[in-house]
Amino acid sequence: MRSKGRVLTIVAAITAAAVLGALVAPGIAAADEPGTEPAVETGSSFVITPDTEGNAAVALVLTYDLADDADKAAFEELRQNSENVTDRFGDRMSRIADRTATETGREMRVSNVQADITSSDGTGVVRLSATWTNLTVVDGDRVVVSEPFASAFQLDRPFVIVAPDGYTVAGATVEADATTPANGTTTASAVWDAGTDLSGFSATLAPAETSGVTNGSLPTPLVPVLAILVAGLLGYAGWRRL
Repeated sequence: MRSKGRVLTIVAAITAAAVLGALVAPGIAAADEPGTEPAVETGSSFVITPDTEGNAAVALVLTYDLADDADKAAFEELRQNSENVTDRFGDRMSRIADRTATETGREMRVSNVQADITSSDGTGVVRLSATWTNLTVVDGDRVVVSEPFASAFQLDRPFVIVAPDGYTVAGATVEADATTPANGTTTASAVWDAGTDLSGFSATLAPAETSGVTNGSLPTPLVPVLAILVAGLLGYAGWRRL
C-alpha cells in the first residue's frame, strides 16, 4: 500500500528524531517500500519555553512537504494512530530527565506528553510536546537554563529559548546567533544555530525592566523571521548519550 508505506516513512523519521537523536536528512526514504517517494522534511528546531517556577514546556516539531494525495493520506493515518510516536517521545524525554536529575541532584519529571499532527496548504506538521518539571534553576527573579544542554546536547537543528512573559534573555555563556525582543505581540527569544557547540551552556532569563545584557553574550536583536520560527515551534533535538 503506497499510503501505508509513507506512514511508515514518516513514523520512522519521527522515531529517529525523537528517540535516537539521529540527524534527519532532508529526504527520508522508506527502505522497505521500493518506488515510494519520501515526504521531504522542510524545517525543524528544538524549542523550550521556561516558566518562572523552574518548569518548562519542550517541543519537538518536524514539518514535511506533502507533495501529493499519498503523502496527505499518510499524514491523516498518522494523525489517527499517533500513540506509538507519543509514547516513544515520552519515554525518551523521561530517560533524559532521569539522567539529568541524577547529575544535578534536582528532582525532575516529564508529563503532559502530547502529539499534535496537522496539515495545511501542502505542509504537514508533527509537534511532540511535554512539560519538564524542574528543568531550570530559579534564583530570585532570574531563571537559569543549563543542563542537559551544557553537556549532552548535539545541536543538529536550531535551538530556541522563549522567555516567560515580561522576561528577556539577559545573558548566555554561548553567544546566541540571533535574538528577538518582546514587542507587545511576541515574547523575547534567542536562537542558537545548528552546529553550535553548547559545551558549558548557561542562559539567564530576567525581568525585562531589571535585566542588563551581558557584554558579548548576545548579539544585537535581529529580524522578524525569528518570530515566525518561534511562533511555529519547529523543534528538533538530539542528545549525544542514550
